Amino acid sequence: MSHFSTVTTKLTNRECLVQALQNLQLTVQVYEKPQSLRGYYDDSQGQSAEIVVPGRSLSVRADIGFKWDQEAGVYQLIHDAYETVPRLGENFFSHTLVEVYGKNMVRAKAAQLQEHLGECTITEETNGQVHTLRLAFSAHQQTQQVRR
Repeated sequence: MSHFSTVTTKLTNRECLVQALQNLQLTVQVYEKPQSLRGYYDDSQGQSAEIVVPGRSLSVRADIGFKWDQEAGVYQLIHDAYETVPRLGENFFSHTLVEVYGKNMVRAKAAQLQEHLGECTITEETNGQVHTLRLAFSAHQQTQQVRR
């Protein structure tokens, strides 16, 4: 039976989450206040979220939502697995989205650090299921060269 499930995530950064969803070619609607989600039977089942991926944009009947949990300081994923799993895959939220979100978090942090450490070069390496991002800051490289 089709219904919404709520899953607590470890996703904390709104901008990186929205960017990750967009990177994965999903249509994203962002609201300041939670909006009702559309479920399989065109009802919200009382569910709402600030970040919404409309179901119709995925050719499914139920929306996907990410609702901020102020107390826990993380987003809750609200989705109908009967709709999302066949369309996006079983590991979409736990692997695919988390991987892209993580890359966006690293890039956001690198941009922050550039103010103090100079220009940053990011290299990416994949070995099987292990993805590595290496950051090299020009100020750090200059310091190492002086010490040699």
